[in-house]
Amino acid sequence: MGCEFGTHQKVAPIDTSSNLPVNNSVNSGILRQNRTSINNPYNNVILKPPDGFLEHSSSILVKNIISLTTAEPDEYDNGRVKKNRKVTFEQRFSREPTSDSRVVNTNNEVANASILSSDHANNHNDSLEDDTISLNDPLTVEADVNHLLIATYDYVEMTDVIPEAFDILILQQRQDAIDNTSYRSTIQSWQPDSLEQLIKTIKTFRKGKSIIDQHWIIFYWITYNINYDVVAFLADTVAEQSVEDTFRTKIGVCGDFSGLYKYLCDKLDLECMDIRGHAKSFRYEMRGVDATPIVNHAWNVVKIKKYWYIIESTWGAGSINKQKQFVREVNPYYFLIRPHHIIYDHLPKDEKWQLLETPISMSEYLQLPRIYPTYFKLELELISPLYQEHMTLIKGKPYALILLRTPTDVDILAKFEINDKLIDGGSRIVFDAEHQFYRCYFAPTSIGKHKISIFAKETISNAILYDAAIDFTLDIDKLPENPISYPQTWKDFHNFGLKLISPKNTHLIKVSNGMTYACILIRAPSDVELIGYLYNSDEQKIIGAQHVYYDQQKDLWTCNFAPNQNGLFKATVFGKKKTDTGNYNNVISFKIEATEIISPPLSYPYIWQIFHDLNLTIDTPQNCSTVIWPENASYVEILMQAPDDILLSCGIQCNNIKVENGSLAQFDHGKNLWQLLFAPEQIGQHELVVFAKRNTEENFQCAAKFYLNVTQIYQVMKFPTIYRQFQHTKCRIYEPLNGILKKDTTVSIHCFIPNADDVNLTVDSNWDKIEGYKNSVLKTQVTVDSKDLIVQAKYEQESTFKVLLKYSIQ
Repeated sequence: MGCEFGTHQKVAPIDTSSNLPVNNSVNSGILRQNRTSINNPYNNVILKPPDGFLEHSSSILVKNIISLTTAEPDEYDNGRVKKNRKVTFEQRFSREPTSDSRVVNTNNEVANASILSSDHANNHNDSLEDDTISLNDPLTVEADVNHLLIATYDYVEMTDVIPEAFDILILQQRQDAIDNTSYRSTIQSWQPDSLEQLIKTIKTFRKGKSIIDQHWIIFYWITYNINYDVVAFLADTVAEQSVEDTFRTKIGVCGDFSGLYKYLCDKLDLECMDIRGHAKSFRYEMRGVDATPIVNHAWNVVKIKKYWYIIESTWGAGSINKQKQFVREVNPYYFLIRPHHIIYDHLPKDEKWQLLETPISMSEYLQLPRIYPTYFKLELELISPLYQEHMTLIKGKPYALILLRTPTDVDILAKFEINDKLIDGGSRIVFDAEHQFYRCYFAPTSIGKHKISIFAKETISNAILYDAAIDFTLDIDKLPENPISYPQTWKDFHNFGLKLISPKNTHLIKVSNGMTYACILIRAPSDVELIGYLYNSDEQKIIGAQHVYYDQQKDLWTCNFAPNQNGLFKATVFGKKKTDTGNYNNVISFKIEATEIISPPLSYPYIWQIFHDLNLTIDTPQNCSTVIWPENASYVEILMQAPDDILLSCGIQCNNIKVENGSLAQFDHGKNLWQLLFAPEQIGQHELVVFAKRNTEENFQCAAKFYLNVTQIYQVMKFPTIYRQFQHTKCRIYEPLNGILKKDTTVSIHCFIPNADDVNLTVDSNWDKIEGYKNSVLKTQVTVDSKDLIVQAKYEQESTFKVLLKYSIQ
């Protein structure tokens, strides 16, 4: 008898987007797929099994999940009822620990500026909305849900014929046998030379043990020792062999597994039957459900006391990997499996061995969705569609909808494919707090047969891998008039109460025809803050390509992303509660398709929220994150506007080292602009940071950061040392800008010092009364000696002079 390959896979979230080979495994209707995993460095991965195969339990590892859809929001938030799963004795599969989605360090951008912020800026030397199709619109949601809940389905009763056969005592004995490591180590140590010796060894070992323990001993020995005959199966040369041949060669197919199990039971006086029937599998999927099913599989039923139980030793033995090699992985799920669980993919030829209260027909069996062990293990509940594998679009809508209830400690993901290729923006999962279930949306973008897969895992697990739970088919012969797609969203998008304002109904934003950036508008509660980054197709962050800020007038977060060249990009928005420390988490991501990008492209300096809160604007440079270094220059300037009650400061750093006296912030009263000057002292990449505060506040905060690439320096210079009073009174230096004066020379001092009662100079620690201050302008000449030159001013109602600036003398 030929044996069929089933399908099952694992999937999990990642962080980046290239197409790496997936280590999928394949499996027959008798062989469960090995849970393997691959590390993929990006989100947009295409998950594909080897040509001609479908995996039974493959593991696919992806971070950030651009191409996979996570459930949102978190099960413990947004009004979700905490309805935990009841305790069971089913064995939990092992799970590989790993991290979850991408997180962004809160201090990523401020870290470099913090050097300037801490010792420079704050420590001067001073003693619309268009809801075309909204998944959150209450009327739309209620209409969709009602449409599914009142839909008529062929009801299929699947209740175990004798439910008490799986009472708490049986479940406990089963689990105790599975968990008994002594059993496993003892059985693994056996080296029988013949079937007779094996039987004798089991008879000796089983003394004093329950019937369930005895069956576990047989199940474990077979699944641990017998390999699946991959060569015979792939070559379609499967032939009957004796149990002696199976024992001797340690290889066989489904009939050999079940035949050996019955033989050992017979010799041990344990009642057992060899069952033949149909298994949903690789060949089943290739033929399609319209093909005439054949008997293609074998398994066993055993009698324990007065009840019959199902044992599937072939699927419990292991799997075949991508290299078409058998990989052993004993799976206790298939030991004493419940009848109403296995009926989804195993239909006995004789209906009485379904062990259901009401046996189902072949047509009913064929219409059932593909349901995997995880569905039952994690106690998922499919609400709609019921008892059917083939789905249709919601009437009048461009999407199909699955309603699924889960316990509160279970997370789910979704995958939407056509021709083994993932559909970008094709799926989205939203938790419906009112109805207490998940709404899983799937929007096709082409005609053809689509595959829908739902994956699940326990939230308390440290594992990144999600196990396959349910598969459906969506066959589209005509596209809807207005197809849609979904951006990638994460749990925190809903946990934080975010709402996407624009763009709607698409995951792809096109930037072309003279456009320079894409704009995403998001409404968020006042306690949430957002940041964003633009990545190219190689997952490289593009410097100066994003501008994310809160628009107070519109009460919206504006997220602008400017591609720097033609091609595909990923714009990701991250968020966190303002009260939280540490990391920003992914909330939403779009793809951007850029064409005809102008040169040079638009770029943004890095902007902190305070820039917008204080209504600052940039006059020079415009539309550029980089300040151009002029030929034969010693410094560059940035010009900014600010309200009258706002003060600015600035700093420059290279390789995270602050350039002492390398910056000067002063106010140009004639142009009503802040002039921010920066003087590097070496060639290389520099960061120019602008700080801001209200004049009533104590400390400056980072407001903007520009970039400067210095290729050559005409003459290194230092600015004068500036004191707090200089900034608070908005003074300006006309000359000399160089803060180092030459010894024994006469220099012109020309400054704008508004509204002072008197101005004096201290030269070489000597008080020098001057006559050159008039109408807020100081213009005088002074001969310097060997020490500092200090400019001071006295204001109305003050009895002492305050230092404004200081020159050094060399």
